[in-house]
Amino acid sequence: MAVFGCTDSATTPSKGVGQIFDAMVSCPTYQVASGSTVIDMSTQKTAAPDLGDEQWRQPLPYSADGQRAVVKPTAIRTGNVVVIVSGSPGLVDANLEKAIAKVQVAY
Repeated sequence: MAVFGCTDSATTPSKGVGQIFDAMVSCPTYQVASGSTVIDMSTQKTAAPDLGDEQWRQPLPYSADGQRAVVKPTAIRTGNVVVIVSGSPGLVDANLEKAIAKVQVAY
């Protein structure tokens, strides 16, 4: 989980996170090299849970060396704080609301 906030306004983190997620979906398939391993990535824009003020979610199916998996980065802006949870779909779904609740208490 990553959390970042901006004290000047809510539009600053909103614009930045939106640009990152837009860039990810602008290339529906791409490759990432990690050492000598080439990872085939794809992305799709899907609806995120209706939490906070803004939401972004783009599941990233990938394959490497014949193995396939999915990572589910999800970002939720609440006020001027953005919570980003990424990992396996089940793990993200199970922990997203808890992560947002912790941030709302802390900020």
